[in-house]
Amino acid sequence: MRGAHDPQDDRAHWEERYLERGDEIGRAPSSWIVERALALPGETVFVDVAGSTGRHAAPIARAGRTVVVLDFVPRAVSTAVERHDNVLGVVADVRALPVRRASVGAILCVSFLDRAVFGALAEMLVPGGVLLYETFTLAHLDVVERGRARGPRNPAYLLAPGELPALVAPLAVIEHEERFIIDETGERHVARVMAVRR
Repeated sequence: MRGAHDPQDDRAHWEERYLERGDEIGRAPSSWIVERALALPGETVFVDVAGSTGRHAAPIARAGRTVVVLDFVPRAVSTAVERHDNVLGVVADVRALPVRRASVGAILCVSFLDRAVFGALAEMLVPGGVLLYETFTLAHLDVVERGRARGPRNPAYLLAPGELPALVAPLAVIEHEERFIIDETGERHVARVMAVRR
């Protein structure tokens, strides 16, 4: 899980983490994210913000879609690009997104929280463009403390109940849920939203 950061301090931390563990290689993606992504029109190009090593980009790319993984850790982006020919990579900080306004059909963002970037994400979408967002809620702290999952321990990187729909405004919320999940990805408390730019 990643959140708002000092780029220099965080970059060194995440580079070391990827070197030691490969981070998300082998971890299952969120089936909710992948299913909704693949239900969008076939020509949709996705930008996976803070996309890491392509945990979500790879299965979407294998279905014939194009996914641009955007992450500030070069090692993560290069790993993502190696996973499939339909995965493209951009090394950039989420606070300085090198993406034109109203140019993206769909945005994915999973297990990352920086409240300051939601406005920029909405502006990146074309009219009719979709944001698919999933990350941990404050309730996830209990799962982490019991040793049942990893994740942030800093409440600043966790969503409060009902917070996510307000963060994605002015996008129109199509689907929203907050729940405890046990699946192939593990145990977690998350909030999810599918929202569209009208």
